Amino acid sequence: MYQITKHLRASGKPRSRRARAFVAAVIAGLSTLVLPVTAVAAQGPRLVPVARGLDNPHALAFLPDGRLAVAESGHAGNLCLGPGQCAGLSAQVIAITPRNGHKTALATGLPSLGGPFENFGLGGLAVQNGKLYSIVQNNPQALGNPADLCKGAPEVNSCVATMTAVVNDAGTLNGLKSLTSNRGWETLAGVGRFDFNYAAAHPDPGNPEYAPGDADPFGLTAGPSGGFYVIDAASNTLDFVSRRGDISVLAFIPDPPGHKPIYDAAPTCAARMPNGNLVIGTESNSLWRWNGRKLTRLLSGGKLGQIVGCVADRNGNIYLANLASKVIPGLIEKPFDGSIVKVTPSLKTSYLARGLNLPTGLTLGPDGHLYVAINGLCPSDLSLLTGQNSPPGACPASGKVVRLEGP
Repeated sequence: MYQITKHLRASGKPRSRRARAFVAAVIAGLSTLVLPVTAVAAQGPRLVPVARGLDNPHALAFLPDGRLAVAESGHAGNLCLGPGQCAGLSAQVIAITPRNGHKTALATGLPSLGGPFENFGLGGLAVQNGKLYSIVQNNPQALGNPADLCKGAPEVNSCVATMTAVVNDAGTLNGLKSLTSNRGWETLAGVGRFDFNYAAAHPDPGNPEYAPGDADPFGLTAGPSGGFYVIDAASNTLDFVSRRGDISVLAFIPDPPGHKPIYDAAPTCAARMPNGNLVIGTESNSLWRWNGRKLTRLLSGGKLGQIVGCVADRNGNIYLANLASKVIPGLIEKPFDGSIVKVTPSLKTSYLARGLNLPTGLTLGPDGHLYVAINGLCPSDLSLLTGQNSPPGACPASGKVVRLEGP
């Protein structure tokens, strides 16, 4: 591997919230901490394996034919600034047949940044009018000029081609061309670019991570009239993207009181309720409701942890994926500290599963069961992990999807 000259984290610009969440622990030297190699899961439902060998699995969504789409964030690539700061085109969207685990690639060659552990590339998935859409994280402004990035590289042309693809696709909302084979995608909207510019034009006092601009579109939910809700974890906005690709900001999710446990809200997901309202989850341990006109805080703290996924059922219950029980300063995620939480319409909370290792996404299946991505910050090839790019014990196995069954 060779080093690219700058950016990814240089140029004085802060990296987006989810980018930091996926790579800051490596950069900060998390591998020096003593972490458990194994953990005993708390009593709860059986975790029935659906698919194994996944490459940093994040969002999940069921397709009209009953297969499960998975956004694999990939394992970055060989263009590296340093440990945990690499780039490549290893992210992809696949479809899994739940009964036998058969995998079909639907879109490959998408941006993947960071390293084999805790990288970021793909955020949410959503089905709209029988078509599958995915969101790419980050924004092109933070990455810079591919020609500058590749100065000094031994294979400049190859480097420029890869980094051009990474920059061009950063922060895009894309519609996949096929649900049965890998025919690529069409870009609907450049959400990351839009949100970065919005953040730059609307300063957030007291949040040093917000200037001169920041964007990391992460959550994706199908909306009315063929449009989409996008949750940006760095600009802290709820966006709406029309079916024609027009982008508007509906709401800004406020910083947590006293900027604790982290500087900003870092929203990651939105569950659309039966009445059309949205419930938004954040990494700063809070839930918010958007009713189309007003944003209201519903819950904070308690069983709400570092929320990275949310979904609602037809009865108005909300299910949350906590990557960890709480956000630790520095965004260090503790292995086997994840959970699935149920929130009733009366806002009562309960654990459905605890002691999960790094859950990164969830969805409800047509069978009524919850499907959860676990080991979600782990690559398919565990041999890529070293003491320099991952903490010990964090990846007992590669990424997988499980189905929750039983009590």
